[in-house]
Amino acid sequence: MISAPLFCSTPAFSTSLPFSLSSASASSRTKFINPSVTKPPSTFCVPRTAAFSLDLRDDHSKTCTAVPRATLQEVNIDEDVMLSEDTAMDAKDIQFVEHLLKLEDNMERYTTLMKLLKQDESRFFRISQANLSTILPIIYTPVVGEACLKFSDLDIPKRGIWLNVWEHSGNVYETLKQLAIEQVDVIVVSDCERILGLGDLGANGMPIPVGKLLLYSACGGIVPKNTLPIVLDVGCNTDAIRENAKYTGINKPRVDKETYNKFVSEFMDAVQRLYGKECLIQYEDFGNHNAARLLKQYRDDYLVFNDDIQGTAAVGLAGILAALNIDKVNTDLRHHKFLFLGAGSAGIGIADLIVLALVQKGMSTEEAREKCWFMDSKGLIYNGRPAKLTKEKESYAHNITSTPNDTTDLKSMIELLKPTALIGVSTIKGAFDQSIIQTMCSINAKPIIFALSNPTSKSECTAEQAYNYSSGNVVFASGSPFNPVLLNGHTYIPGQGNNCFIFPGLGLGVALSKASVVHDSMILAAAQKLASLVSSDRLASGCVYPNIDDLLDISAHVAKAVWSEADRLRVAGKSGVDVTVTDIRSSMYEPGRVRLSGY
Repeated sequence: MISAPLFCSTPAFSTSLPFSLSSASASSRTKFINPSVTKPPSTFCVPRTAAFSLDLRDDHSKTCTAVPRATLQEVNIDEDVMLSEDTAMDAKDIQFVEHLLKLEDNMERYTTLMKLLKQDESRFFRISQANLSTILPIIYTPVVGEACLKFSDLDIPKRGIWLNVWEHSGNVYETLKQLAIEQVDVIVVSDCERILGLGDLGANGMPIPVGKLLLYSACGGIVPKNTLPIVLDVGCNTDAIRENAKYTGINKPRVDKETYNKFVSEFMDAVQRLYGKECLIQYEDFGNHNAARLLKQYRDDYLVFNDDIQGTAAVGLAGILAALNIDKVNTDLRHHKFLFLGAGSAGIGIADLIVLALVQKGMSTEEAREKCWFMDSKGLIYNGRPAKLTKEKESYAHNITSTPNDTTDLKSMIELLKPTALIGVSTIKGAFDQSIIQTMCSINAKPIIFALSNPTSKSECTAEQAYNYSSGNVVFASGSPFNPVLLNGHTYIPGQGNNCFIFPGLGLGVALSKASVVHDSMILAAAQKLASLVSSDRLASGCVYPNIDDLLDISAHVAKAVWSEADRLRVAGKSGVDVTVTDIRSSMYEPGRVRLSGY
């Protein structure tokens, strides 16, 4: 069975967006304002006047068809709308966004956007690219988690390809060939065993690869028709999901390891045979026991990238590097010590990239690894711990002078190790409570505390808690978005370590360079470039990431950094020496522009 389906029913799932959706009074009324009038240019904004095309644009995508009036509904344009001459024709787009924000809940907004995507793809991306900070939380985290949980009951056009091991094993190539897709630049594939922090959702996890590829286009300028979302349905071990009458996939538990490996191998071979070695395959939300293993197995012979490991690593490291520029934080990465709560593929990935950055600064690999400590479900990871360690964890099992009575107590481990940075990748809500944050503050002038677990309901702490418990004396970032916090007359802007700062630009750079592999130093180059793009104003407000509305410009910079590193490593099939960031930016897919601001 090939479906072009998309989203499951189960328990209620609470998410919140980083802006108010109320429009009850004139004072809180939504304002749509022309950025050329109100928004100062970013220090890294890219002129869009390239002298040549890198052939990323899809001219056919510019053909716009009218969206049925019933989809838009009649909404009066706010009297505060300001339109410049070149955007006056887009008044209906503004109507659409205003209508979207007045809808009752997140699933209504998500459903409305998915229907727009089906009806008029160019218009969907035109609106999304102009309003990234508003649209991204709806089409991806945090709302995408709720979409996965409620997938079976969502009234949305289905999008994506399901390949199941029972019906497609042995003929994956022939099945994909029937789709008659001539060019695929990026595939996002998932077996949906570990969806965000929500666990095994089986075939209902399709909103994840769909959402990632929407971001590849909206934020990275990849032509949408050259992307392909795929779910490998190898079963589901969550009974409540699998036994739902409306379940999208096959009602069977997950297959054994040998069957699984054979099916994944067949899929990889089929993709490379059909779309060539230059098609980037992004692994997404695979289980911890498969994620790192598959990346290691295929990365030398296929163009593969794991966003949960490498993308999270790059975004995490970028936030750390940017934090070094904040007052009271030691500016030398070599003088920091990191304690990770959670030792899955995401945390190990961040540590591995920190190690690479430290080695680049002259440290040995062993010295660099000793800067990173981990706690998993059995407590502190250290050399000689009775509990068995995976090979990945063994790399970070260090010697300790004496073994504490309780190595599972986070506060005790902080007091023992005295880390300068605490990184949460545990999906344990509230793990960073008041005592933890205040303990970090007691041993550091200004600690770095990143609560990176997604979705919001799994975050180790909220931004408000981090700033209040520390009296604002913390560098905080999170995986999901939080509102700015006003404390003692100062506004703190929490940075969101959103992987969309990295993977769209990285994918763009890989595609343009025609790279043969995605090397770790290319990931490091992306992280370093991202860190360099954080303005002094945002750093002053405690934010370690750039403005998400600048993602198209950010992705162009990241793509150039990745391409330059691919050139240096001699893995680029096409030289980018004479290609500028401006060239890249001007050639990105961007079907129009109308901007919403005021949030």
